[in-house]
Order: sequence, then structure tokens, then C-alpha cells
Amino acid sequence: MAFGVSCSAHDEPSPTVAAEPSLDEFMKTSLDTSQLPGWSAAIVKNGKVVLAKGWGMADIATSRAMTERDILIVGSLSKTLTGTTIMTLVEQGKLSLDKDINEVLPFKVRNPKWPDVPITLRMLMTHTSSVQETSARLVSLAKPGDPTSSLREFLEPYLTPGGATYVEGESFGTQKPGATFVYSNFGAALAALVAETVAGESFHAYAKRVVFDPLGMKSTSFFMSDVDPTKLATHYTWLSTKGQQPNPQTSVPYYPATALRTTSADLGRFLTMISRGGELDGVRILKAETVTEMTRVQIPASPAGNDMTGQGLFWEHRPVNDHPGWGHGGSYYGASARMHVDASGTGVIVLANGDLHLRIAIQRDEQMAAWNEVERRLWREADRL
Repeated sequence: MAFGVSCSAHDEPSPTVAAEPSLDEFMKTSLDTSQLPGWSAAIVKNGKVVLAKGWGMADIATSRAMTERDILIVGSLSKTLTGTTIMTLVEQGKLSLDKDINEVLPFKVRNPKWPDVPITLRMLMTHTSSVQETSARLVSLAKPGDPTSSLREFLEPYLTPGGATYVEGESFGTQKPGATFVYSNFGAALAALVAETVAGESFHAYAKRVVFDPLGMKSTSFFMSDVDPTKLATHYTWLSTKGQQPNPQTSVPYYPATALRTTSADLGRFLTMISRGGELDGVRILKAETVTEMTRVQIPASPAGNDMTGQGLFWEHRPVNDHPGWGHGGSYYGASARMHVDASGTGVIVLANGDLHLRIAIQRDEQMAAWNEVERRLWREADRL
């Protein structure tokens, strides 16, 4: 006699549940629905990179396939690595999060409407400093190649009343420094300049020396001149009338805020270090308590309409995989990126060589839905690994 549940002639057969497509099948199909040329992604789990892979095209004209080793610009995701670089100097006692940055800077930075209120590094790293800029200015500054002006040459005339690029009502907001969240790429660049000043070398060189190189991030730099040009993925904007249109390789003078070029494989190593409390392969970049301070919620969520639940020191908190996580997204001309990790140390990185998230690109709802489903699919993959 067999043991089990008997079925009568009147019982309905159990519905068949369709198996989920393989990750490769899913990622390839999602390129069509999201109208992106290529994906590059990585998954971090249990203190190591458990998946790093590419799908689609890194360059359409040459039919070059995207891999985890192709280099893409990651937009504002750059700030997480900029913040990590800055915190190495805080650990060394060369910088303080809460002292007036004018104690370090070679020129004075004060909001003219609040001349007696110091601006601090913590304010800059939580976007509460009152330093600000317009979207039109950001767009106007992208130029081919690497930046030709230093951070000081760029920021001093913009933040000094009477300076060549200073604009009353634009360079600083009316809000008291430290009081209100206003996202600022120039504020992030100013934080990097503070670090550069005490480091005694350019910010991009210091970041490479103390963070990227020790972590084995051989294809990561704020400057294109530091990486293999044959590994640069082409960035594209999709137009309904013309299809995928290539963008030139450009950068901006506020590069620490948005112009990092890297790979999903390299970012996987970086995020693994963060998930392990500042150490990877015996190399310690930050103390565990420094990572905790950098990634914890420093101020409440930004205004309604943003999915953030809190702001750390250049690390944003938001729900990922239906529970709390922290990281950052990024957009640039022809590129999009997202990187988040949760409390278990599991993290997902998604890069694309198309500007799906950039506001100046006109996108349909289904394209954004496709991107979001890719992230959810990668989190499900992480659960299986």
C-alpha cells in the first residue's frame, strides 16, 4: 500500500507553476524591455563576490559583448567611494567631521546669509551644507576627456562672493547650514577638496593610492587616463526615432561627486569590503566602527517623493529586497548604476551603459519597471547562491 494523499475523480489537478527563467535568459530579455545595450552586475554574499557577469553589448558598432570587466561611469554612486576615501583621513585624525572646513581650506567658504555659521564636513557629506547648484549648470559642465581644472580652480570662484562664477541665490541656498537636506554635487566635490588639501595630493590620486589599489580595483579611477581605454564601454541614450545613440566619453570638474569609472567586478570588491566592516583579503581600508558611522542614518529621509529612508555620510538608506539597505544610485550621460547592501552583508550591483535614470532622457514607465525587476531578480538570485 502506498502512503500519500489519495485523489478522487472529482479532485482538480494541482496547477503547474512555471519555472523562473535562468538568470542569463532573464537578463537578456530585460535588455529589450528596458531598451538598454548592456548590463554588468555583481552579487556580494557571505563576505565574497559570488557572481559578476555581463550581458548584452559594451559597444554596438563593434559587437563587443559586455562583461564584468568593462568600465562604465557610475554617476552619483561615485559618492560612496568618495566618502570612503574621505573617512580614511578622518580616521588618521587629519580631518574632523564637525569642525569648520575653513580651518583646512585655503579660501573661505561661508553662506553669506549665515556668515557666523560654520560649514562642516558632516554637513557636506549629508547634503545639509547649503552649498547648491542648478541642473542647468551641471549639464553645461560635461566636457570630453578628463577635467582640465583642479577642484580648487573650479570651486573657489563659484563659492566666493564676487568670484567669476559665483551667482547670488545659486551658489548657496537661503537655509541655515546643517538644517535642511538639499542634494548637492558641488557640496560633495567640496568635501573632496577638503580631503585633497590635507592629503597633499590630488583627490583622484589619493583615492587610487589608499582605496582602489589596495583593494585590487585595477580598472577603477576618477580619471580616464588611469584606465585601459580599450575596456571603456560605450555609453548610449535611447531615442524612439533613432534607437541607441552613442555618447562621447566625458567628465566634469566636480568629478568626485559623479565621474568615477569602474567595473561591476571592481565594485563587487569594494562592496565586499564594506560588508566585512572595512577589510578584504587581509587589507584593512577602514575600521569597522568607521564603516558603521559612515553608513548609519545621520539625518532623516529627504523630502517626500524620494524613496530614501535616511541619509548617511554619502550613503543613502532605502528599502531593498523588501527590507532596509544602504548604498547609492547613479546616472550620467549614457549610463546608470545602483549598488546596495543589507544588514546580512548581501549586496547587489547593477550597471548599464544606457541613461535610463537620467531625467533629461525621456523614458516610458515600462522601462523603469524593467530596471526595477532586474534588481529584484538579482536579489532573488542572491538568495539562491
